[in-house]
Amino acid sequence: MDPIVYVSLGAALAAGIAGAASAFGVGIAGAAAAGVVAEDERNFKNALILEGLPMTQSIYGLITLFLILMVSGILGGGFKFTDPSNMDNIVKSAILLGAGLTVGLTGLSAIPQGIIASASIGAVAKNPKTFTQGIIFSAMAETMAIFGLVGALIMIVTGVGF
Repeated sequence: MDPIVYVSLGAALAAGIAGAASAFGVGIAGAAAAGVVAEDERNFKNALILEGLPMTQSIYGLITLFLILMVSGILGGGFKFTDPSNMDNIVKSAILLGAGLTVGLTGLSAIPQGIIASASIGAVAKNPKTFTQGIIFSAMAETMAIFGLVGALIMIVTGVGF
């Protein structure tokens, strides 16, 4: 396979999977937020903050997409790994695919984060003092996405370089 296919797949998987998972997570939390705000408009601020938490995985995916496109030279117009017969180009392109896949798959944590945020929105509506706990519970799911981003950055820096 041509190296640009590996690189493009890596960038697309990072942003695509993480972005889709964030959309599901925000949608789940947003449905709960709409319900509690309908009951009492004073819940809006807390519900909005909790609803937005699953969006961060899409940011990690976007960051990874830009890094992959930058280090490969696609962003800037000069793809660096054009020769498919050069094994070094294949290896570096495969590393970028792996980095993108890592961020994309760990970005799936946005879906359970949305479920946790949804439950937290309901809890905050009943007892506003549980807001901080809701943030912490929701943030726990994000830890996997942070690990994925760190892993991808290590792969990109050590495997391909800048």
